[in-house]
Amino acid sequence: MKQAITVIVMGIFFCSCSKNNSVPDKDELLAEEKTSTSSLSKSKNGYEFQVFDVPAEWGDNTTAYGNNNSGKIVGNYVTKNQEVHGFIFADGQFTDVFLPEAGKDYRGGLTDINDESVSIGGFVYPKNIDQNQVTHSFQRSAAGIITILPDAAPGALLTEALGVNNSGTIVGFYHDQNSSRHGFIFCNGIYTTYDKPGAARTLLMGINNQGKIVGFYRDANGIGQGFTLFNGITEEIVYPGATETRPHGINKTGQIVGEYIDNAGITHGFILENGRYRTLDFPGSFDTALLAINDDGIIAGTYNGFSRGLIAIPD
Repeated sequence: MKQAITVIVMGIFFCSCSKNNSVPDKDELLAEEKTSTSSLSKSKNGYEFQVFDVPAEWGDNTTAYGNNNSGKIVGNYVTKNQEVHGFIFADGQFTDVFLPEAGKDYRGGLTDINDESVSIGGFVYPKNIDQNQVTHSFQRSAAGIITILPDAAPGALLTEALGVNNSGTIVGFYHDQNSSRHGFIFCNGIYTTYDKPGAARTLLMGINNQGKIVGFYRDANGIGQGFTLFNGITEEIVYPGATETRPHGINKTGQIVGEYIDNAGITHGFILENGRYRTLDFPGSFDTALLAINDDGIIAGTYNGFSRGLIAIPD
């Protein structure tokens, strides 16, 4: 197993490292994001939608990938010089996150953050260091220290960490040497591969604090659907009438968010609660993907081809 490496993150703003166990109410969070992103909100289907973008002087193509219970949000964006960076939004400020040694095509996108303010993400080295452009994963501490994680398997062509819970368990997927995709669970420094029975490829997308995982798989015919995994038992997630269903996030109450593709090939956001599916699209958008949900039901995601970030807050 490759030895972990630590580096210090380069940033523009740094937030307090003290633990904050208070959870802002929904009105406070909505007011904070209105002043921080200078965007109007729109209401639809019981949710107040908020456009969520990094400051215009930083760049564009913001995607909000993860949020925790204290209102912190992580994701990535494209800088003015076309580099992919990560960001953390907390206390009304954005922190720029990237690895100085990474290549500009993927310098440090973030995918999730837990309540200890530990975030996870990925990067690639520049081509003069790695001609194969292997994607590696990293973990960022609340203090801003980045630890490069071991690859999920020897010779892996990609290791993508997608979800982390408060116990520090990380889920994601990797490409083996034959480019086959496998899910993984990374706990206490050990990777466990998970392949859904009967699947041609498996991705684990998110995990809650009870250890319940949401995932996505494709069968031998290329059909893609979602599932949950808990204590070794799986349950299907299939949006009625959809050609493909991809869950991304799950909270402590079991609410699940994700995206599905309809018969016309349009991607919609969805929320699954108590066995009931509901479409939840950003108003006026041509596509929506919901990527994370915290325990208050506040959703992070993206719309219009992953070009704009969004926050959806229950009314």
